[in-house]
Amino acid sequence: MFLSKLISFSILTIFATGLTSCSTAKYYSHAVVGHLQLTTWLTPIQKAIEQNDTNKELRRQLELVTELRDFAENKLSLDVGKAYSKYKHLDRSAAVWVVYAASTFSTKLQTWKYPIVGEYQSKGFFKERMAKEYSVKLHSKGYDVYVGEAAAYSTLGWFSDPLLSTFLDDTDEELAETLFHELAHRTYYLKGDTMFNESFATSFAQKSVQLWLKEKGEEKRLEKYRKKLKRRDEFRSLLQETKNGLSLIYKNVNNDSVAILQKRKQDSIQSFKATCITLRKKWNSPESLKSWIDEEVNNAKIAASSVYLLKVPYFNRLWDRAKQNPNAYLEMVKALEWRKAISFPVLAAFLSF
Repeated sequence: MFLSKLISFSILTIFATGLTSCSTAKYYSHAVVGHLQLTTWLTPIQKAIEQNDTNKELRRQLELVTELRDFAENKLSLDVGKAYSKYKHLDRSAAVWVVYAASTFSTKLQTWKYPIVGEYQSKGFFKERMAKEYSVKLHSKGYDVYVGEAAAYSTLGWFSDPLLSTFLDDTDEELAETLFHELAHRTYYLKGDTMFNESFATSFAQKSVQLWLKEKGEEKRLEKYRKKLKRRDEFRSLLQETKNGLSLIYKNVNNDSVAILQKRKQDSIQSFKATCITLRKKWNSPESLKSWIDEEVNNAKIAASSVYLLKVPYFNRLWDRAKQNPNAYLEMVKALEWRKAISFPVLAAFLSF
């Protein structure tokens, strides 16, 4: 997957935006309508399973979601409530389209301030057209822009989120990972820190999928999933190296000409793409990293993916310290809240003890 389809987006940022700017009346109106479209006319999952017109594959997936919800509540200590107990079919590829932006010579994402969730490093739209129009506007101001597709969104426990058909486009393991990721957000969310929240939820979801497969005795599937995670680790290292390299280039923004900076930037990105091709050949997986090789790569896309990937190892280390106990792990994550303010380098030092 490698963030070719972004995992999730908090719907609260959409509503908060509309409430804080008079220039966003149209945006707020679209948000209300879009939210209602996703949260009304829902079908209880059990009813959908029992309906004669439910196709065999969808029925199997809905039964799997029921199993995953039970596992999340009883084995992972997650706040499940009534979340993902009702189903909604969408005739589109994403729940939300998410816009990220970064300056031409910066790997730091632009942020938007919201009264409920604090600062957030993206802006979401229910309509692809509006997302693209907004991205064009940002690009005209000189920003690198990336528009990602979110298969899911979270209300962080404020509402009972529906299971959307966009959840079901991948393998069972990806479905489980997405569901556990969203329920992790519902269980714990640290206001104003996107990278902390996404790193925590990504790590927890990946570890939870492994626990689920292990309990089911699915050793071959577990081995295959771990192989996929190993590939993500390889890509994460490449992403970190590229992001660090670009940051070094941009430190000379006041000394080098724009032409020189642009050339060094593009050379770095082309080197990144070439290494992606090498990894794909090494893995013997023609479809892997497709969006990174075939589509535009810029500061915004690299930085957006970094939010989900780069700090995951810190939380993996915390999982090991919790002796792979989900409840102990969640308590330790909550205890890290005060340490979060002192940045990831200090957090990393703490976890190294």
